[in-house]
This record gives sequence, structure tokens and C-alpha cells, in this order.
Amino acid sequence: MILKNSAWQFETTGNPDVLQPVDIAMPEVLPGQVLLRVLASGFNPIDTKIRAGLAPIAADNHVPGCDVCGEVIEVGARVTQFVVGDLVYGCAGGVKGSSGTLCRYMAADAELLALAPASIRPEEAAALPLVSITAFDALERLNVTAGDELLIMGGTGGVGQMAVQLAKLKGANVTATAGSDVGMGFIETLGAKGIRHADVVNVQGGFNKVLDTHGGESFQAALLAAGPSAQVATINARNNYDLAQAHAKALTIHAVFMLLPLLTGTGRKAHGEFLAWLSKEVDSDRVRAPFVEELTSADVADVHRRYECGELKHKVVFKL
Repeated sequence: MILKNSAWQFETTGNPDVLQPVDIAMPEVLPGQVLLRVLASGFNPIDTKIRAGLAPIAADNHVPGCDVCGEVIEVGARVTQFVVGDLVYGCAGGVKGSSGTLCRYMAADAELLALAPASIRPEEAAALPLVSITAFDALERLNVTAGDELLIMGGTGGVGQMAVQLAKLKGANVTATAGSDVGMGFIETLGAKGIRHADVVNVQGGFNKVLDTHGGESFQAALLAAGPSAQVATINARNNYDLAQAHAKALTIHAVFMLLPLLTGTGRKAHGEFLAWLSKEVDSDRVRAPFVEELTSADVADVHRRYECGELKHKVVFKL
């Protein structure tokens, strides 16, 4: 049977209108890869930056999408951890050296994948990889351990939600910011203390570990909230900042970019190993996936517009 590979693609960078449905060639499965029938592709803010040309790291086929959940339909040479029929998930594409995930079929590096959690649907699994790996990387860079006083700037976003839960598993005392009473209530359901973004200035200097998930003014507030000799991590360092507080307090600052292993090839195995662990935590009800809005791939341009207009406040997954 001849398989037809449909996708969404941008031939040139620009506004969301450059995203168009196309038919693309079936990928060749190289050693170390598996061929996936994509069931769901997760949307992330980096997708809009790549499409707009602000992050010049587009996938080789100019198909957007980093996160995927799919069924293994072919196993390449040297792959021993998966068999045909396995349901897997991962942050497996969307940047140079790979395919994007918003397509019917994609070849993916097996090291970036893990068996998807059995207790959730493919659409929920596709929302997990990028935000979870980012949160994990940030907490590892901060060396979060039991008893740490950790502040998370932005606890209701995808990365924030996962960071709260992973930090609680490490035994940290977690406080996370939100923009509303509803958001603070949600944070408390995750086991953390919720505070409003604006109130961070009233608790400055009280945290030895701080994770900023927004950048901009949020990162500046993170520097205020950090105590002397504290550590601060941010997942959005693309800006100009006043580092006077960092100097005055002798802070250590970490910039976190979880897509680097996909671009360099170094450290990919750690992604798959973490996701294998995460699947067990999800299936044991110790970690829960973020809320997901499920749409079809026909909605991709609209989702990009909604995000860039500030209207998108939750995770979106496209069903293929």
C-alpha cells in the first residue's frame, strides 16, 4: 500500500497566513529512527517564532511542530527499544535536522521518544514533552532539592504546571505566581502556594531558587525575588535586562533551551529516558498532564494568531 503524507508547511517565513496544507514526500527511515503515524501534534510558542523567522531554526521540511504522539509503523536499524504498534511520544522535531510534527507521517530519532503513558489519550500525551523536559531541565540546572524555597514565575502555563509538580516530587517548598484568583486556586490544587504576579515585589529576597517562565518584566521580578547568592533560571532570555540586582546579590543565572539536543545531537538520549520516567509518574497519578484544547490541523493558522494576540493561555494539541 502506498502511503500519502499530508502536512502543514510554510514555504517562507512570515505571518500565520504562510501556513498552508500540502502533500509531502514520505520520509526515509534512517538507522536509529522509527517511522510514526502521527496521532497528535502539540503546539508550543516556539512554533510561532520559527514560522515568523524570529528563530531561524526551521525544520528541514518547513513543517511546524515539536511535540508528537504517534504509532510506530516501521523500525529502523539499530532500534531495539520499540516495536511496530507501540504508542510513543516525544519532542522529536520542528527544528533543523528533523521533520516537523504537523504531518501524517514522520521519521523520528528513537532516542528522543518513550512509550506514551497508558492512562491518558494521545492528545494529552502530545502536550507533555516540550514543557515537561523544559521544566525538568530548569530544575536540574537550579539543583532543586528537598527543603528549597522555590518561586515559579508563571505557575499556570504549561512549563509552570510541570515545574510545580516536579519540584514537589523533589520535596521543595513551591510558590508560584498567577494573574487571577482562579489561577492561584489552580496552583494550590497542584500542591503549591499561589500568589499574584504583582505581589512578588512584597516577598523579594525570600527565595533561594527562582524559575522564570515568561521573560521580560517577569525575569526582572525574578531577580528581585531571589535572595542573596540565589540561583535564577529563565526559559526566555531573548531580551535586554538590567542585571544590577544579579550583581548586588551575587546571583547565578541559568538560561534554559531544551531544543539544543535536537539541534546539536548531543544529549538526546536523556530526553527519552526522562520521558520514560515521566510516563510512569503519570500512570501512577503522581503527575498530571496540563489542560489541553484539542483542535484539528486545519486550525493551525488560527492558533498561531490567537497566541500572537495574547488570547491563548493554555496548551493546544492538533489531532491528525
